[in-house]
Parts: sequence; C-alpha cells; structure tokens
Amino acid sequence: MRYFKLWSLAFFLTILSQSALAAQLSSTPDIDLFGSIKQYFVWGNNNYTPPPPTYPANTAYNGLKNGNQFTNFQTYTGTTKLGASIKEDRIRADIEGDFESDNNTFWLLKAYFSYAINDNLSFLIGEANPIGELNTFSDNYYAMPGFNQTWPFGTDQLRLEGSFETHKLIIKPTIALENLNRFFLTDDELKSKNITTKIPGIGTKVDVEFPFEGSKARLYGFLETQQIYINSKDSHWPYVYGLGTSLPVKNLTLQSEFVYGHGATNYVGLIESGDSQSETEVPNCYSAHNTARKFRAYNIEANFAITDKWGIYGGFDKLNFMSDLNSSNQSIQSADGRFLGISYNLTKSTTLRLEYDIFKTNYYNQAQNITTAKARQLFLSAEYDF
Repeated sequence: MRYFKLWSLAFFLTILSQSALAAQLSSTPDIDLFGSIKQYFVWGNNNYTPPPPTYPANTAYNGLKNGNQFTNFQTYTGTTKLGASIKEDRIRADIEGDFESDNNTFWLLKAYFSYAINDNLSFLIGEANPIGELNTFSDNYYAMPGFNQTWPFGTDQLRLEGSFETHKLIIKPTIALENLNRFFLTDDELKSKNITTKIPGIGTKVDVEFPFEGSKARLYGFLETQQIYINSKDSHWPYVYGLGTSLPVKNLTLQSEFVYGHGATNYVGLIESGDSQSETEVPNCYSAHNTARKFRAYNIEANFAITDKWGIYGGFDKLNFMSDLNSSNQSIQSADGRFLGISYNLTKSTTLRLEYDIFKTNYYNQAQNITTAKARQLFLSAEYDF
C-alpha cells in the first residue's frame, strides 16, 4: 500500500507539472457555498427498527413485540447538508457534510479535488461518490430495497474521467482506484472474518448521452471489484455490476436499472427491521464455508411533471438474495417496494413531497420457515436547497 501511495502521488504530480507549463494561473479562487435543509415527518407500520428508534426500515417484519407492529410516528432532519465548491484555474474542489452522525453532529461526506488535464480529461483525488450508481425516484430516506446506498459518504479514490462528443453522442468513460470493501461487507463481517485488503479496488463505467424525443437520454454501465482476504489468507474477489437507462418523453421520464452482486450483499443498503427481541437479518456476503452469496436487483420507475409546480412519481423495486442462504436465523430472501408520490415546488429552491410506500419481505422466521411480511409507510418531506 505504501508503494501504491507513492506511485499515485508521483503520477499526479507528473500530470500537474506537465500541464502547468501551458496553464495561466490565477490567485483568486471562486468559492460557492451550497447545501440543503430537509425535514421528514414519517409514519411507519410493521417496519420498526431496533432501539434506539430511528427512521423506519425499508423491510417488513412480522411478530414485533411491545406493540411495535402498530403505526409509529417519527421525524428526521439528519440529511440536512452543507458544503463548499471551489474553482481556481484548472482545479475544482468540493467539501460536503451532513448531520447524520451520532446526536445529529456534523460529519464529512465528501472531500475531493479534480484537475482538468484538457478539455476532455480530468483527474480526481479524494473522497467522492463511488463509480457505481443506485438510482431511484423515491424520496424515502432509506430508498427502495436494492437501491439504497450503503453509506451516505463517499469512498477514497483516484479517478480519471473523460467526456467525448461524437455525432450527437456524448461518451463519458471513467476508471478509478477505490476502497470498496466497506461498501461490499458489513462492519460485523469485516471483524468476524478478519477481512483484510492488500490492494485498492477498481471501478469502471461508461456513460452515454444521446438525443431522444427532443431531450437527452442516458445509458450507462459500471463494474466495481476489490480483492479481499478472509482470515488474512483466503483470497476472494467480490464484485458488483449494473446497467441502467433514463428516457425522457416530453414531461415524462422513465428510468430502470439492473444491479448484480457477488460477495457484496451489503452494497444495496437493505435495512433490517424488528425490535430488541428479534429482527430480520441481511445475509452475510460469505457463508460459513466462505461461499460467496449473490444478489440481483432491478427497478422500473417513472416521474411525470404535471405542471411547472406539480409532479407525480412512482415505481417498483425488487431485490433477491441467492446461494447458500442460512435458514437457522431470520435471513432475508427477497424484498420489494412499491411507491407513489406527489411533489410541489413551493419556490425554485423549495420542494414538498408526500409519498406512500408498500414493502414486502420474505425471510426465514424463528421456526426456520419462509414467511412473508408487509409494511406500509407514509411520509411528508420538505426540502430547501441553496
């Protein structure tokens, strides 16, 4: 890892030194503050999370005790964000944080800068969003099953990005060295299996924009993987790949995505539901025999702008876990979510949303039989962006 860091630093400094000869330097950076204030009012039924109570889960669980199967009302403002964007010559830097840490304290989500090598290429270093995407129109804080980012913050990386325009197409290839193991595996599994890494992970993506019905449509695909060692000796290569598209048709936008994972069940951010006595469990990435567990997820969603102020959106999202699932605990087999929402733009920077979600979860119950649970959730969100 020490040699990798030295090589990376030397590579980046070489790019800077070669390009700086032709650059006209400026001493005055352009700094813009940005952020958002967001408030949730949420009612959840049959998707209670273990104490201390937090935002309701995106899964369902039967047999909750102490009356927790009834509707619970909660509020949440942790997604309120604050950041700064800095531009100077060929450098662009971003720093961003929110208040989702313990007791709503501020913590760092992203901190990176990128250097424009030329009009087509840029090089990024720092903590930024992973290359992989999990897209959904749902405004639910935990998103839909299969499409909830595991961590709100980014991952440390070195990234080379391109943008090339040819015959009405805009092609954006990306390749990055990323630290991915925390996105693939839970903290508990990292500790219990003594999982270590010796080299960074690698991610690659191709994003294509093309004209469609008078607007720009999008088609993309990505792959992320990183070598890990279980008990510091057994080598494995967990990976995730995805394909997605976004198609605008006048006031209607359709979007769909497919994601497949091998040894990376934590990637999709499924939240366990239950109480202090018992709860469902997301399967570990690797079984007791170190067999990689797999998952697949897909969604089909739509967003329709009724007027400049009013909109309606909805969709269906599905997640399945596969291979060597454990029936001795309450391991989740599949989870899906349906949602329907309306939005209202109070001003250009203020949006109100009302959304209704239905979750269905299949899992092994305490008798080691497959059971189905359903949960319903209603929430109002208010967001101001600046």
